[in-house]
Amino acid sequence: MYTIDDRNNDEYEADYVENSFWSNNKGLIVKIIIIILCIIVLIWLFKALKVKRNSEIDNSIHTANVEKIRLAAEDYFFIKGNKSDNNVAKVNLTTLKNEGLASDIVDANNKVCSENDTNATLLKDDDSYKMTVKLACSTSDREEEFIYHNRTLACLNCNGNTKMTGEDNKPEEKEVIVIDEGNKNDDYVYSVSNDESYEYSCANWSDWTKNRVSEPYLEERSKTLVRGVKYNNSKKVYGEWSEYTTTPIAESDGIEVETKVVNEEVLSDVMTSTDIDITNPNIRIISSERATSITNNNSSSCSGYVLDNKCYSNETKIGNLTFKEYNSGNYKVKKNFCEGVQTLKNSEGKYVLTYVNCEYNEVINNDNSYNNNTSYNNDWYTVYTYQELISQEVTYYRSRSIATISEEDTTLYTKDLYDEEHLPEGYIKLPGSEEVYYSYKIATCEK
Repeated sequence: MYTIDDRNNDEYEADYVENSFWSNNKGLIVKIIIIILCIIVLIWLFKALKVKRNSEIDNSIHTANVEKIRLAAEDYFFIKGNKSDNNVAKVNLTTLKNEGLASDIVDANNKVCSENDTNATLLKDDDSYKMTVKLACSTSDREEEFIYHNRTLACLNCNGNTKMTGEDNKPEEKEVIVIDEGNKNDDYVYSVSNDESYEYSCANWSDWTKNRVSEPYLEERSKTLVRGVKYNNSKKVYGEWSEYTTTPIAESDGIEVETKVVNEEVLSDVMTSTDIDITNPNIRIISSERATSITNNNSSSCSGYVLDNKCYSNETKIGNLTFKEYNSGNYKVKKNFCEGVQTLKNSEGKYVLTYVNCEYNEVINNDNSYNNNTSYNNDWYTVYTYQELISQEVTYYRSRSIATISEEDTTLYTKDLYDEEHLPEGYIKLPGSEEVYYSYKIATCEK
């Protein structure tokens, strides 16, 4: 038999054993619990990612299937002409396959969609066509709606992947003759839009349009544009440029002249002096002559210089001398410093031989009085004729011919529209071509 003490001892031993197990294994138990919780979290994350990935795959397949039906329906309704402007037009996948426009549609579950219930519906509204694409598949597919312009039939929300770009249905433009494509006034060419479906901006003006919009929320600006016309067309033909020369060339109707100014070193005009530095490298000696000053009975010494018993002026002049003057002995003409001999009118209106642009010194006194009444000084000196190298601006000229050649008597028109003051060169406003165009933006925008 157990006594009371024995029973108490058993209970104590049991509690001791239990307490000892928890104490000894508490860390391990906590780690096991943490590992179990991590495994549960990982399983949940894998499932969430799988659901998301499957959702993305499903949406991608849905978008591709809708696009296949839409492109086939565009071909059926618009290109093949099965649209209706009065009633709703509808086509299913069976008809599209029979027309050779589509093939089977397979959904995200890899199952073929219903041919009879998968369809596209086209409804004509006042300002657009609305196409609704419906897929009948094992997946839960939503209907998609696409909008087409009422005149150009361009798809307005197909993100560029469409057969209906609107290019084949643009309004015809007025036929014009355009020959002058070299337009130098491109900044003033206006793009004109015939599309009536605009998404107006708060910041930017819309393209110019001939269609006026009456909406209270829009701000309007207008512009009167014209086309240009050119009559009796002609063109200019230019010759080759000549070589540059310092000889001036006069510009005329048939000659275009171009100039350039160059700073360079040149020789000065011919000068005479008795006091120059002949070692200066910028001095070019042309000639030198020995001379002395003289004194006669009635006058002071010669103010110039004396050669061959004649008093010459120190001033060198440039001018024309007649044949008689040239040989009169009253001028000391520098050798080889006349440009030539021409027959010109003299002061009496008679034609005489004339030495042109001669450099000379005048004789101050030529009465030979220096022979008998002259006393010569002993201070002989040298008279130098020279030029100096100086820096100056030199103008060069070149020219080319300009000829205006008439082409066929053709009337030319501009293809683009312009402000009248910015028409291309040679064009004038075409009478009756004035057109008013409008541009819009949202007047007040929420911030």
